[in-house]
Amino acid sequence: MPMQPHTSVYSIRPFEESDFPALGVFYNQAAEGRRVTFWWVGEPDNWTNVYCAFEDGKMIAKGQVDVFSTMPPTAKPSSQHRIFFNLKMLPERETDTELLGAMYDVLHARALELKALLPDTHGTLLGFGNYAEEAANTGFFTARPEFSPLKRQYRMCHTFADRHLLDAVEHVETVEPVENEAAASAFPLPDGYAWREFDALSGEQADDYLALDMEIWPETPIGADRLADLASRSGWRMLQIHADGTAAASLMYWVSDGETGEIEEVLTLSKHRRRGLASALLNRALHEIRSRGCADAELDVEALNEDALRVYRAAGFEIETEEQRYAVEL
Repeated sequence: MPMQPHTSVYSIRPFEESDFPALGVFYNQAAEGRRVTFWWVGEPDNWTNVYCAFEDGKMIAKGQVDVFSTMPPTAKPSSQHRIFFNLKMLPERETDTELLGAMYDVLHARALELKALLPDTHGTLLGFGNYAEEAANTGFFTARPEFSPLKRQYRMCHTFADRHLLDAVEHVETVEPVENEAAASAFPLPDGYAWREFDALSGEQADDYLALDMEIWPETPIGADRLADLASRSGWRMLQIHADGTAAASLMYWVSDGETGEIEEVLTLSKHRRRGLASALLNRALHEIRSRGCADAELDVEALNEDALRVYRAAGFEIETEEQRYAVEL
């Protein structure tokens, strides 16, 4: 569908606490019957990064920006800080180029302010990601010559087969996550490997994880701020497999909307691969996520990562949709 301008009188301003009722209505309309990438507004200290458009008292668009990764001084010179934005419209306004452009201009200006706070040791990318179902939104930005493809990834889902049994009872007993001693017998590992789990990270533990992450993904490390954000989410937990006292493989998960386990940062050091460690991590994580009463578990994987796709499919994950990411030099 070609983009069409829409002439209207609207205002764009930062999000305020009184906007929550309008935000709830907006989310229900924007996400009804389809999968969309929709960021929640977070705590009040994040609202300076959130902008909403109103027309006749109704929220018609919402956008926000966030620093996803900050490159440490030791990162490769080719690495770049990454700021992402998320812009959503009411379905009937998705082809409104005037509104889309006005919202993007506000978000771009805020991204420049955030860039000024980042270390000047590396360049900065401004990007966005949309699911395949959000073709109109994606098309607006890909029609602009400055945006280039960043990567493609699949959103995969594991639905628990006996979920209908949980739904059939009025009260479901929540089982506590498996601890180290029980995990050793319930989820056995090859000789020389041992389980470790974290429900919070000390400063030293966070530094250790950041070093591990940098070794796996030197071009796109998670960064301290992003790690702290993930660790603050509901039901967050990190599972690791150690060898000789150091981490050989790791993943983290949390619970989204009280019903979906979100798995992220599945990694294995190269010298420990092809020993079933990633599968062990996934099986244990799925057990714990299900024990929390979740209906399913989801994760993202790069479309070209065939090895990871095989592991995830073997664990019962299926591709739900594709996310396409684009970026521009900021």
